[in-house]
Amino acid sequence: AAATMPVLPFMIAGLGWKPSFLVLTAIGLLWALGWWRWFRDEPAEQETLPAAERAFYKAYSVFNSSGVNDPAHGAAAVVINERTKVWVGEPYERAMACFYLGLDYYMQHDYANARGAFENALFKLHDYDQPPSGDADPGKTVDSDFALAYLMLAKSYQRLGQEDQARKNFARVAEIGPYFRPLADYDANAASNFLLVIDYGHGPRKVTNPDGAFVGFAPGPLRAGPTPSPFVVVDNRNFPLNGLGCPTLDLCALAQQRRWQSIDTIRALKDIVGAGLMAYGAYDALSARHQGNVETGVALLAAGALLRLSSTADLRQWEMLPRTVFVLPPRLPPGVHDVSVEFGPYRQAWHGLVVPADGEATYYIHPQRYNSGPFAWPPPAMTQEKGESGK
Repeated sequence: AAATMPVLPFMIAGLGWKPSFLVLTAIGLLWALGWWRWFRDEPAEQETLPAAERAFYKAYSVFNSSGVNDPAHGAAAVVINERTKVWVGEPYERAMACFYLGLDYYMQHDYANARGAFENALFKLHDYDQPPSGDADPGKTVDSDFALAYLMLAKSYQRLGQEDQARKNFARVAEIGPYFRPLADYDANAASNFLLVIDYGHGPRKVTNPDGAFVGFAPGPLRAGPTPSPFVVVDNRNFPLNGLGCPTLDLCALAQQRRWQSIDTIRALKDIVGAGLMAYGAYDALSARHQGNVETGVALLAAGALLRLSSTADLRQWEMLPRTVFVLPPRLPPGVHDVSVEFGPYRQAWHGLVVPADGEATYYIHPQRYNSGPFAWPPPAMTQEKGESGK
């Protein structure tokens, strides 16, 4: 409307007010049609995005939802069954969802949105942590293990040209552990033109006791064993990692820090009380059998069974999470390269990865045991989707 004001007097003078009104109406309708066609409230509804990216955005909207579990859902989860709640993931799962969203933005060179997603990943753990007595930093205990988000946040600030914030977050990564210092080197990251983000292993899974009442995460870090460093080959030559091959987190360890799960106590109490009611009900029914009055015992037995049934744990989880993520920011000669990554039987190989002279190309790799490639870049699905979207 504001853009038409300077030309409106000339339109009325030349065409008259009625034709001018029709012209402006037609322009408004075309604008509304274009807006309806291209703009969406949710990224997952954008048809021009690749199918895999739309699926991720749908999952992310579930993880990042707030206010979906109102008091009624919370009460039903305590009294009836935990599955009555809308599942939004454990805090570490929500943090990883934010990380992968940030990685998606980073790969597209959208560093501003990447920065926001990585900051949100740290907030997901800040929000649930309970500080030790006297600790002035309420998020320090848990997110100190989440060097991955700090590292990518630092790299995002670096690409945005905000040196102070980049150095601050690189320094935080180095504070977490001395083994991260090569990875948190400011100059090395600034010179990087090729970034490998590599998933390894399988994340923690929810487990219960035989009654399905007590939930925990397995395996723990000790049972899972040490995490191996990746073996990287570039153009058929072993690539020296020079201290870069250290895991940035261990989800098997992070999952054990579950102080935010107060419902565990309620679940255990319901299981114990339910077992007690069943035992007493069975005893009462047997004792009163000769009197023909077993209704009370049967009622207590049924109530205990229902209470134990309602204590069954909610085992919904993100099954595809890795155990850890490696981030390798080397400097390679510009051009096209063949790259493979190995962890023992887990391997993935790619032909034709493009490395620019300026800037940084980012590639995400998820080595597998039985589907290791070699694959050609770009993958056929990406080429087909870009062709369909007209890109």
